[in-house]
Amino acid sequence: MGGGTGLAEPSAVPSPKPASDADLRARYATSRDLHARAGRIIPGAGHLSGKPLVDPETTPLYFERARGCRIWDVDGHEYIDYLMAFGAYLIGYAHAEIDAAAERQGRQGRLLSLNHPLHVAFIEGLLPLFPGAEMGMFFKTGSEATTAALRIARRMTGRRRVVRCGYHGWHDWCLPTEDFVPAGLDEQVLELRPVEAQALAPLFDAFPGEIAAVIIAPEMVLPHDPAVFHALLATTHAHGALLIMDEVKTGMRIAPGSISERVGLVPDMLTVSKAIGNGWPVAALLGRREVMQAGAGMHLSATFHGDVAAMAAAQATVAWTKAHDVQGHVDRMGKLLIDGLNAMTEELGLPAEAYGEPLPAMPFFRFVHPQREKNAALTRVFFQQVLAGGVLLHPRHMWFVSHSHTSVDVEQTLAVARAALRHAAAAVRV
Repeated sequence: MGGGTGLAEPSAVPSPKPASDADLRARYATSRDLHARAGRIIPGAGHLSGKPLVDPETTPLYFERARGCRIWDVDGHEYIDYLMAFGAYLIGYAHAEIDAAAERQGRQGRLLSLNHPLHVAFIEGLLPLFPGAEMGMFFKTGSEATTAALRIARRMTGRRRVVRCGYHGWHDWCLPTEDFVPAGLDEQVLELRPVEAQALAPLFDAFPGEIAAVIIAPEMVLPHDPAVFHALLATTHAHGALLIMDEVKTGMRIAPGSISERVGLVPDMLTVSKAIGNGWPVAALLGRREVMQAGAGMHLSATFHGDVAAMAAAQATVAWTKAHDVQGHVDRMGKLLIDGLNAMTEELGLPAEAYGEPLPAMPFFRFVHPQREKNAALTRVFFQQVLAGGVLLHPRHMWFVSHSHTSVDVEQTLAVARAALRHAAAAVRV
C-alpha cells in the first residue's frame, strides 16, 4: 500500500479444510522443537510462562515476523492476527512511520545520563488526550504504571489498603493470594467482585478510613455500563479514597480515546500503555495535579524509563491516530467480527457467544455448553482448527482489532471460523 502506512496487503487465507490430529502435529514441528529446547533452559519454557494456545503439539508457540495484521510462525504459516502482541499494536506490526520515528531518535541516543526534552514533550502530548489529566509520569510497562499509581495514592491519602478489580500486572500486589508473594498482601489488597458500587461499599465499611484507592480495569465491567463507573467513583470519593482507571488495555483503543472519556468520567489517576507505543515499550501514569504532586520526590525511577526512542514511537502513534479514524475503524471491524460469529453460532445451533470485552474493539468468543467436558472439547477443537486455517485467536484472552485489519480480513476470518465451528460441532456431537 502507498502513503507510508507500513501495512501489508492481505493475502489468501489457507483453505478451511479440517486438519486431522496428525496434520496438526506435523504442522508445528519447528515450533515444538523450540518449545522443547526452551523447557531445558527457561523456567516455564518461555514468554508468558510458556502457556500454549491449546497445547504445544497442535497449536503454534513461536513466531518470527509480522507486518500489518499478519504474523508468520517459525514453520512458515501465515495468520491473520487478532492478538496483536496482547494489544501492544493498535496501528499494526512493523509500521513504517512509527518505527522510523523511533529509529531516528535512537540514532541520537535512546538513553542519556539525565533528563531529555522529549520527556517533557511526551507527557505534554498525552495530557490533553485523557480526562482530568494535568500531570504525568513515564514508565516502560503497565505493571510499573499501576504500581506507581498505588504508591502515590497511599502517600496522598495516608492510608495503606487498596481495592483492586481486574488484571493490573505481574507485581506482588497484583497477585495477593498466591503462595509466592509475601504473607499478608491479601489483607492489604482487597478484591472487588462483582464489579459494582453495591459490592464496593461493604469493603469501605469493613475498613473505615483505611482504603487509599480503588483501581479498576474497565474491561471488567461487563456488560459495559457507564452508570457503574460513576457509581464506583461516587462511592470511592464518599469514603475519602481515590479512583484509578487502569486503561493499559483500553487507552487510545476505545473511541473517543478511553473508557473514561467515553463514559464522561474524570478519575483521580489513569494508567496507559500498550496501544500508545504501537509495539514500543512505553507507559504513563496521568492524573489530577493535586493527586500527582504527591509523587514528587518518591522513588519511582528505573534505568530504562527514560528511553526516548519509545517515546518518539508513542508520539508518532498519537499523531497517526489523530490523523486517521483509528478508534472508529477498530470498533467497526470488531463489531463486524462479533456479529458474524454470533450469526454463525445461531445458524448452526451451537452454544457459544461473541461479545466485546468490554467493547467491539476488544472482541472475544467462547462456548457456553452446560456440560463442562463438552465445552472444553468444543473450545479445543475450534481453536485448533482456526489456527490451522490461518487465523490467530486466543482461547482464554480477549482479542484486539488493529487499524490494519480490513473487512476482507474479517470476511476471511469468518470463513475459517465457520468451517471450524462445523468441525467442532461434528467432533463433539453437541
